[in-house]
Amino acid sequence: MKKLLEWIEEEVAQAFEDAGYDRALGVVTPSNRRDLCEFQCNGAMAGAKKYHKAPLQIAEEVASKLQNSEILEKAEPVKPGFLNLTLKPETIRKYVVEMMHAKHFGAGESTPDQTIVIDYGGPNVAKPLHVGHLRAAIIGESLKRIFRYTGNKVIGDIHMGDWGLQMGLILTELKRRQPDLPY
Repeated sequence: MKKLLEWIEEEVAQAFEDAGYDRALGVVTPSNRRDLCEFQCNGAMAGAKKYHKAPLQIAEEVASKLQNSEILEKAEPVKPGFLNLTLKPETIRKYVVEMMHAKHFGAGESTPDQTIVIDYGGPNVAKPLHVGHLRAAIIGESLKRIFRYTGNKVIGDIHMGDWGLQMGLILTELKRRQPDLPY
């Protein structure tokens, strides 16, 4: 299943090509300013030098190609040459429905040739156990199960905190009881 960002990027890359520019300029990222738009494209800024045009002019040309977009509600060129993109609500609905019917609910493909090792914290054995110790264990175990569900090979390792005192006491007692062993 394609990611939402890939859908948008394909549409914007095609608009750059239709306007006579390189498709590679159609890189889309989530917006840093959610009050202005949901996604943005800075390709016009990158293409200005190559095509000897003002970035805003390039952004305006590309935005005009996106006016009849099936997935974008608005493609707004803004100074100095950004392209602010807002999705149609129907696009989000379609994407969620597709996710519901996709294998693993759109979680993505696994990489079976790799092994994922998750080392997560367990309780500190030198202190009393309390509910706060559960957080790291729950997060680690959840990640392990999610990765396994998507087909990955996963090894989970719980790191037990602060074994120093206990090991020191055991070794001291062993040394006292069996002084001939190599320490």
